[in-house]
Amino acid sequence: MTEGALVLASRWSNAANRRREGLRAAHEQNADALTDLLVTYMRLKSSRGARVSQMTLDHYCESVRRFLAFTGPPETPERALNQLAAEDFEVWMLTMQQASLAASSIKRHLYGVRNLMKALVWAGAIASDPSAGVRPPSDTTPAHAKKQALSVARYAELLTLPASMHPADTLRAHRDMLLLELGGSLGLRAAELVGLNATDIDLNERQLRVLGKGGKGRTVPLTARVERSLRLWLMSRSSLQALNKLGTSALLVSLSGRNYGGRLTTKGARTIAATYYQELGLAPELWGLHTLRRTAGTHLYRATRDLHVVADVLGHASVNTSAIYAKMDTEVRREAMEAMERLREPQD
Repeated sequence: MTEGALVLASRWSNAANRRREGLRAAHEQNADALTDLLVTYMRLKSSRGARVSQMTLDHYCESVRRFLAFTGPPETPERALNQLAAEDFEVWMLTMQQASLAASSIKRHLYGVRNLMKALVWAGAIASDPSAGVRPPSDTTPAHAKKQALSVARYAELLTLPASMHPADTLRAHRDMLLLELGGSLGLRAAELVGLNATDIDLNERQLRVLGKGGKGRTVPLTARVERSLRLWLMSRSSLQALNKLGTSALLVSLSGRNYGGRLTTKGARTIAATYYQELGLAPELWGLHTLRRTAGTHLYRATRDLHVVADVLGHASVNTSAIYAKMDTEVRREAMEAMERLREPQD
């Protein structure tokens, strides 16, 4: 366990202290204390334990704060945390539906708050989880229809933007180009992108090592184009080191603010990508880094028609997960239907 995790756990490590602090946090509806308890519980007691991603923790903490806003002000809450019933969660989900939140978002928020309830049970602040029998609304939209990949032409256009938008700032242009290609050509997840270190790159073997979901490692081959972008960025990155402005082993570094020269954060990577998405004219719902990963998966399937290759490159545990990219690629279906038409044509 890291020093930070030990500090985090210490507040809640003693059972008597945990119950006292949990009761106080629940009574006061103290968002900071409750999210602290949630994070500790997730790292110590959840099935993933210390492997739970920071992104998941951030999402769950956001869900808790949203729920606390629903229960009312801490001074005079309409719904006390130790008196909640299943109906309270159902009403909360209804308000989110009325606010036009997607079923997937409502489901995520419910899971975040459900883990808070489990944490409060663990702390001894409540006797049982009142959300245990509550189900999120069903999502009738097929997974492949929710978010789309970029077309080949749009992706090519996206890759022209770093240089055109930063003609006098090659440092930024090289970093941003590499970020877009690591996501859009190699299909790396957000956490994998920012988690890469310079030592994870093996240019001799033309591959990089990735620490993926659940702490699983994999090796991803470099395409010629990505290798070219990597070499350009590594040269630019070395200039930071020469000026003593590089403070991390990270491959991708921040080029702004107090974190200049430090490891690029997931939030920072999202902001960079969103800048180019906006310039490209994409709808805001497509501004996430996962759009790049979807694009890589869809284009890779189109090129190979092999779900096993897609699963291997993207780090999927099962080809069933990769099957969504086959469904997302409308060109595959169109080509199949045109092949059917040719089959039906009269033979000479």
